[in-house]
Amino acid sequence: MAKKTAKESILQEKPVKSPKVKVRLDERFKSLKSISILSIVLVVAICIVFNLIIDMTLDKKLTFDSTSVRSNSVSSMTSDYLETLDKKVEIYGLFDKNDNSLEWREYFIPILDDYEAKANGMIELKYIDPDVDPFIISQLDPNNVYDLQKDIYVVKSGDMLVPVDPYSCFEYDQDVARYYGVGMPIANNVERIFTTDIVYVTSGRPLHAYYLDGHTLPEHKNMDNILMSLGFVTSNLALKGDSAKIPDDCELLLILQPKTDLTLLEKEQVKTYLDNAGKVLIVCDFSDNKTTEYPNLNDVAKRMGISLEPGIIHENDLDHLVDVSDPFRSIANPTEAYAKTVAIPSEYSVENCRYIKALRDLPQDVVVSPLVVSSSTASVDFQNSQIDADVSAGMHPVVLWAVDSSTTDMACLITIGTQSFTSDTYYSGKTLEDNNAVFIRSLIHEICPIEFDFLVPQRKIPSYTLSKPLSSSSATFWSFVVMTVIPVGSLACGIIIYHRRRHL
Repeated sequence: MAKKTAKESILQEKPVKSPKVKVRLDERFKSLKSISILSIVLVVAICIVFNLIIDMTLDKKLTFDSTSVRSNSVSSMTSDYLETLDKKVEIYGLFDKNDNSLEWREYFIPILDDYEAKANGMIELKYIDPDVDPFIISQLDPNNVYDLQKDIYVVKSGDMLVPVDPYSCFEYDQDVARYYGVGMPIANNVERIFTTDIVYVTSGRPLHAYYLDGHTLPEHKNMDNILMSLGFVTSNLALKGDSAKIPDDCELLLILQPKTDLTLLEKEQVKTYLDNAGKVLIVCDFSDNKTTEYPNLNDVAKRMGISLEPGIIHENDLDHLVDVSDPFRSIANPTEAYAKTVAIPSEYSVENCRYIKALRDLPQDVVVSPLVVSSSTASVDFQNSQIDADVSAGMHPVVLWAVDSSTTDMACLITIGTQSFTSDTYYSGKTLEDNNAVFIRSLIHEICPIEFDFLVPQRKIPSYTLSKPLSSSSATFWSFVVMTVIPVGSLACGIIIYHRRRHL
């Protein structure tokens, strides 16, 4: 029989089983295990309790705004104002706070939480769904004066309240709305509107501005925003009937681009208003009402030493033209004297500017000053080729300011020959930081008794969607990840590592 090789012998050898040896576990491992588990449970419990305490006490004061334009928090100007608030304010959201179908809600809930957090207890925020509590509307407005509806906000202090339509808190691209019938938001005015409304409901005597209605009043959404930024509440005013009069609380009367002349009643009412130290703003351009005559409106203007003429300013300086092929769209400038008194931009876009002038023989105690003018080479084109011997190429007024010192508080008339300072058409796609808006805001601030003297910033919207800010559901998800998933994951890793290390 052949001998086996060493390799074959090794392969055929059967392994010998070692006798089982009972390993005695060190009691220290059991203690270490218990202490480790107890420590982890204790740390997790402390974190949960600490988080609940913070959430109930300092939740709104320890939040951080991560949006690119800080749309979830109030500006320093509003924050400073809230610290001085001395009247209790209630803000009601008349909808289900958790209703995700409201596309605008994420633009309101976080920033209004910030209002409440920074008002030192003077602002109380409540969300009440009228479908759940149908009596809330009658409680807020017993006489149905404001026609309150579901899915709006209400700002209230004492007997004063203001309804806020969330969709009115955004500025929309007018060109897109005009051509496509779609509301495309370009700017966020949530803070501006709520701060203004809080000023209004807590003020002893809020400011009121009235638009003279009845002459095809144009859309004035952007002018509303400008006035609102100054603390005004705006209304339309129709002067009809023997008992019609301009309200006693009118701080500013606006006559914007009338397509027809004033009636005799309106003329007398406006002149009486000026006799009692009223403030009037007239805008009458030379665009689509070239052939309209305004003897009654002109009579009002002449009461303050100003005349509206049937001519249009023709800009001849190429450096002042927006389009070299259109001499009626130009760049105007403030007069040197006016620019020295206030901080205003140095250039304004104007178009179809009516020729306005100061009368040679001014009424007694009336002073007329040009505020914005054309270039020094502009001329005037008159309707039906009329010729005014008093007009030659030169600097012509675009905005005239007239004051009458014979009245107690000085009556004031601002006359503007172009709609570019007030019309929605001009402001389409622009914001309240546009030069023209800055000018008209500054001007109104000068002629009216305004205490609300800061401009709350407007927030640009990065795109045409109303879903950019971090939603509450997203915030809840990330809070769950941070406060639950990560600690539990750490606990699981600790247990796994412990079991591996105990056998080393």
